[in-house]
Amino acid sequence: MDIDYEKKLRFLVIDDVPVYRFLMESGIKKVNPFIQMDQASTVEEAMTKLSEEQYNAVISDWNMPDGGGEALLKWMRSRAHFRKVPFIMISGKNQNEDIIEAFMRLGVDAYVVKPFNHRDLYEKVMGAIANRSLPPSN
Repeated sequence: MDIDYEKKLRFLVIDDVPVYRFLMESGIKKVNPFIQMDQASTVEEAMTKLSEEQYNAVISDWNMPDGGGEALLKWMRSRAHFRKVPFIMISGKNQNEDIIEAFMRLGVDAYVVKPFNHRDLYEKVMGAIANRSLPPSN
C-alpha cells in the first residue's frame, strides 16, 4: 500500500482501556506519523469530540461499559453528517458470527480483531476511507 504523507487525515480512537488507545494511535503513527489522532475513553466523550471536530475515520472498541462501538455507530448513522464517516470496529471477538454481525447487522466499514498488527489496522482504515469516497455504482 502506497502511503500519501501529504493527505491531511484525522482519526478518532475510542476504547475504555488506555493501553489499547495507545496501541492503536502509536501503531497508526508508526505507519504514517502525519495522521492527527484524537482519543476518547467513553461513547459520550466520543460523541462530544465528533460534534466539535471533523474526522476522516472513527476506530472504536465494540465492548465498553457505556454501550461501546455499537451504540456509537447507531448514534453516528442516525445523523446525516456522520453517515459517510468510515467506522472501523475493533474487538477481541474473533468468531465468524461476530464478524458477520458487525458487517451485516451493524454496518461497520471494517473489522479488526485484537490483538492486531499496526500495519493491518492502518490498511483497513485507509481501505474504509477509500471505499467511502468512491462514487456509488449504478
